Amino acid sequence: MEHETERERKRNVIIATPKPDLGEGLKKHFEIEGINVLGVYVIIEHLIEDLHSFKNQPDFKLDGLVINSSMAKKGKDKRLEFLADVIEKIRDDFSETSIIFLSDETQGHPLLAELVSMGIYNIFAKSAQKSESLNVKQLIRCIDHPMLYNEVKKFREFDKDIPWRRFVNGGQSITINVNSAKESMHEKQEAKAVPKEKRIPTINSDSQTITDESSPTTTVNSLEYGKQKGTENLQLPDILEEDLEEEEFLWTLPPVKPKVIVRDRIIGKQIIAVAGIDRGVGTTHTAILIANYFASQGYQVKLIECSGNSEYVYIEKSYEGKNVDLNRSDEFQINGVTFVKNDDEIDMASQLTSEHTHIVLDLGLYENSNYIEEFHRAGVQLLVGSGSEWKQHTLKKFITLNRADIQHRWKFLIPFVEKQTIDDIQGEIKEFSVRAIPYHPDPFMEQDNTGECFDELFEGRVTKKRKIIKISIAILGILVFAGVSMYFTL
Repeated sequence: MEHETERERKRNVIIATPKPDLGEGLKKHFEIEGINVLGVYVIIEHLIEDLHSFKNQPDFKLDGLVINSSMAKKGKDKRLEFLADVIEKIRDDFSETSIIFLSDETQGHPLLAELVSMGIYNIFAKSAQKSESLNVKQLIRCIDHPMLYNEVKKFREFDKDIPWRRFVNGGQSITINVNSAKESMHEKQEAKAVPKEKRIPTINSDSQTITDESSPTTTVNSLEYGKQKGTENLQLPDILEEDLEEEEFLWTLPPVKPKVIVRDRIIGKQIIAVAGIDRGVGTTHTAILIANYFASQGYQVKLIECSGNSEYVYIEKSYEGKNVDLNRSDEFQINGVTFVKNDDEIDMASQLTSEHTHIVLDLGLYENSNYIEEFHRAGVQLLVGSGSEWKQHTLKKFITLNRADIQHRWKFLIPFVEKQTIDDIQGEIKEFSVRAIPYHPDPFMEQDNTGECFDELFEGRVTKKRKIIKISIAILGILVFAGVSMYFTL
């Protein structure tokens, strides 16, 4: 029961970035995906204070902290060494929290090497471009399933010419003391509107104490601020709008898309959406199998490539020959199926209102699809997964990560597995239909066991051809039986 409660609980996340547009944009995306955003912080001292308070609450659970490397910036001083020490302290206090780091510094910066040495692997570093698009679903996936070491080991190599403390893994321990009662989270979020004269923190060089006249005193011992020794009571102003405007690098987010609540079905057509829960599970292979299954029964079938992979170009080349002009058309036909090649600007409305009776959407990887709303509108929603024993966990992981989506019409297909494997998987995800796809190496060739599998999958219907064959066999059997009976009677 406790396990079920934990699984159903909304995950709690804190966002820390001095860039308001980024913070509010992430908040909207997270909330649409069913994530509970506890707060968006623009000043690191406020974050430190609240985390200290949360640590003393026994029932508090923080699942993720998304923090931007500009969070510690004061004026032109980035204070990255200070930021590294704060993150190490947070990691000590919240060891089960996934820290997701958005770095405005490029690969090769010592800060990133130090984070890897701490065991923080969810690192997203800016590229050489002036902006970087964030994959929100990837960020959310990192909350429950952190990135692997081999994905971030590249950050261990750093530019030794960049000023940094002597040892990359030489982070200094810090102690935080809060001397008065804390404000609530809601009040702290509203603190952004407090006049600056009431919220100017100061640093005393002797004790490295950060104080704030309108908030509890936070003491941070043994920190390197990169300031010259002997600086007394240095005022650190809050982040100014003009400072943000000078930032050349921007993290960009995709448009916020509300969840599809009502499915707009096209009357008279059957739309089948096929998506993969992981890479390499056979999504395109399965989509072709399904398209050919319907075409073999005499239906008008269209198969649309919406995955962004441009695999259909190679299918056309393989079928038509090496000398075919691949740019002559966006479509080609094989065995009665109209293949629509990938296009960055597919006119989906036009495609779905064509004369075809059955339309199969090859969406590729579910989490990266630009047409996921079409998946939710489809009359049949199929998800292809892996049956390998070491990959079966990805099914439950996928369901958990996408639990905010409409799931009641989902059906899972597992290629090339035995019945026992399907039974095992079905036992783990009882609320969903799970079916095996038989071994079928050439999707362009008919295969009886695959046809029977699809007969059951698509509303338990027996296909026209198979029905005719079965009726013919039954009639033939009756005639033979009648003939034999008459022979013995005579």
